[in-house]
Amino acid sequence: MVFFVCDGCNETLKKNKVDAHAAKCRDCYAVSCVDCSVSFPGDDYRSHTSCITEAERYEKTVFRGVRKSDQSTASTRKALTKQEKWTQTIQRAADTAPPSLKSYMDQLTMLENIPTKEKQFRNFAANSLRLKKNDDRITTHIWEWLMKQKSDDQSNSDEKKHPSNQDAIATAPASTIPSDTKREKANAEPTQLVSDNDDTPSDTNVPSHASVKKILKKALKKASNHKLKFKVLRQTVKETLYQKADDTMKSQLEQIGRKKWKEIVQRVVEENPDRMKLDGKSVQWRECDSSRR
Repeated sequence: MVFFVCDGCNETLKKNKVDAHAAKCRDCYAVSCVDCSVSFPGDDYRSHTSCITEAERYEKTVFRGVRKSDQSTASTRKALTKQEKWTQTIQRAADTAPPSLKSYMDQLTMLENIPTKEKQFRNFAANSLRLKKNDDRITTHIWEWLMKQKSDDQSNSDEKKHPSNQDAIATAPASTIPSDTKREKANAEPTQLVSDNDDTPSDTNVPSHASVKKILKKALKKASNHKLKFKVLRQTVKETLYQKADDTMKSQLEQIGRKKWKEIVQRVVEENPDRMKLDGKSVQWRECDSSRR
């Protein structure tokens, strides 16, 4: 179950209680996930259906994550369970639901452990959505809409597993690409989003100063004595940016080496001496001195 913290009053909330809290809390402009610390303004939290694993959360001293050799695909990094896939299907179905089903689908996205089988789902929906016995047709429409979304998801998954001829050519080894295709690629203007050399500075693959500063500020202010190890901050910045990134940006972030991440974080700390101080292998947050104003 995903829990959130109100960024205004720091109250811990279950996902299905966020809307009710936002209605009465004036300072609730956003909520943050308890596990990954990512902030979600407005209704963005609805799409946050899964987070870090229990091993990452409760066994930090022994958890080492996925080996570098296994980081080629998202499925290898973290395989979704059947229930997590079903939750994502419900979220996508709610985003595209027709007006007649929109309110019911939005309510479903706030619930946990929704059954995947039709009979159990009907009973669950009738009780959770407070549908009367004569409203069985609504439950039927909801189930049919979910099955349509599930079918669409499966089709998209099959397309990724079995790409078209053009996609196959684009991803095929150079030795297997026809000579005509090679000439066309050779004549095309070369583009490179991320530098292959970690030691070579490249602004195209460096996250913005503002985004890194915001993550550092939030992590340090939440830490005990407002102080954290530098390597912990570096990992926090990397993981938080990855959580928020789209597929294109994720592939770029994955190619940034550890040395480059260190340079990024260190530069932001050094450029904000009034708020952050590098103290040996740790970074200390400095509260603004009111006497200077």
